[in-house]
Amino acid sequence: MDQILFWNFILAIALGALIGTEREMPRTLTNQASVAGWFGGIRSYALLALLGALTTWLDTIFSSDIWKISGLIISGLFVMIAYAYSSWGKDLMGVTSEYAALVTYLIGVIVMSGERTTAVILSILILLILSSKGYLKNIRERFSRSELGDALKFAVIALVVLPLLPNQKFSIVEMLGFFTGGQMQLSHEILSMHFFNPFGIWFFVVIMAGVEYIGYILSKVLGNHGGVLASGAIGGMISSTATTAAMTSKSNQHPSNRNVYIAATLIASTIMCIRVIAISGFYSQEILGVVMIPALCMLAGLLGTAYYFYNQKHQIQIDKKDEPINIDEKAEYESPFRLIPAIQFAGVIVIVKFLSGLGLIYKEVLDPRIWNYALGALSGLADVDAITQDMASKAWEGSIALTIAASTILIAAMSNNIVKWSIAYRFGEQYFGRGVAIGFGLSIIFGLTAIIVMNFVMNTSAFGV
Repeated sequence: MDQILFWNFILAIALGALIGTEREMPRTLTNQASVAGWFGGIRSYALLALLGALTTWLDTIFSSDIWKISGLIISGLFVMIAYAYSSWGKDLMGVTSEYAALVTYLIGVIVMSGERTTAVILSILILLILSSKGYLKNIRERFSRSELGDALKFAVIALVVLPLLPNQKFSIVEMLGFFTGGQMQLSHEILSMHFFNPFGIWFFVVIMAGVEYIGYILSKVLGNHGGVLASGAIGGMISSTATTAAMTSKSNQHPSNRNVYIAATLIASTIMCIRVIAISGFYSQEILGVVMIPALCMLAGLLGTAYYFYNQKHQIQIDKKDEPINIDEKAEYESPFRLIPAIQFAGVIVIVKFLSGLGLIYKEVLDPRIWNYALGALSGLADVDAITQDMASKAWEGSIALTIAASTILIAAMSNNIVKWSIAYRFGEQYFGRGVAIGFGLSIIFGLTAIIVMNFVMNTSAFGV
């Protein structure tokens, strides 16, 4: 027998036996009894995989497909008979083992077809599905029908509404023309400025609603605090501003957990600092060396404050007239899917983008150095990634001094943190706003100190302007 053929048979049997082992194990930790009445075990599944491999080999010899098709039909008949026998007289009987048996036959077919890696990956996936019954059941029992309805609503705004919106910027003239049938004849520079992107604004709404909902789902699985922190980290990968807005809303709804909301907000911004470092390094290794230390100093301020607030286990009293609030209280969350707060915060972002556009119009008033720093501050009001890409690429091309480009990026990050602090302080619960202000304040102080030192060192060593 050919060596490859031999090992194909061995692999098919091994994968089938592995699946059969999972099926033959006790269904629960407390039930160590026999699994009689369930379909198959180690030998049955191993033989099914072997049959799939054998029929595929026969088809190769006779240049036909009749053997593996016949084997699948015969296997299916035996599975049906076994299912009918085992389910006789039972009110409820699943078909997981029977479906697994048919897939095991196909695993043998795939192995003998030469796709051994695919067969191994599929077998691992099958084992994960089969062994996750208890875990999935626990998750299912924690969710209600209304929560499923909220998940469908979120799917509509994210997967139906969002793709339909145009992903381009419009000016005030164009928006007015849309509502008036194109009859508006206005030519002022501000009115012609393109700043409103329907897709981008609604994307912010989706992210904010999604962060809240994902945090709610994770709180069901990981517990309240773990779920909030996880959603903060996930949200920071997409939009730390949207995450801040989401946590601000939650701080008003559940003030007893305000410390963990502060931690999640600051963690989202640490992810933003990591994104700044990663984007800078992707475009220019030279600018990475300049940006990294100040960005890490900012990250340290955020992370240290987040750690402090997360570990506050005692009762905190905001004002003398207020009653102490126990932050360890486990709030029973209601489903957080609400679009109105997200749309309100999106309106704030539209205003910020408009102000950023005004800065671009009047940039000639300032000299290049001050203009770039002002541009960083204005760009950071709405987004950090864009200005980071622009400055890093210009530094790589040599069209802008390294220290100016790096300082602009870092100023944009600080400006973005100021926007998030403003959202938290203006719209959030009082203690939450103060805590976020402490974190962002320390981050800005550390970052500015690092920038000043960086400029001094680079200017005195002739590597700067």
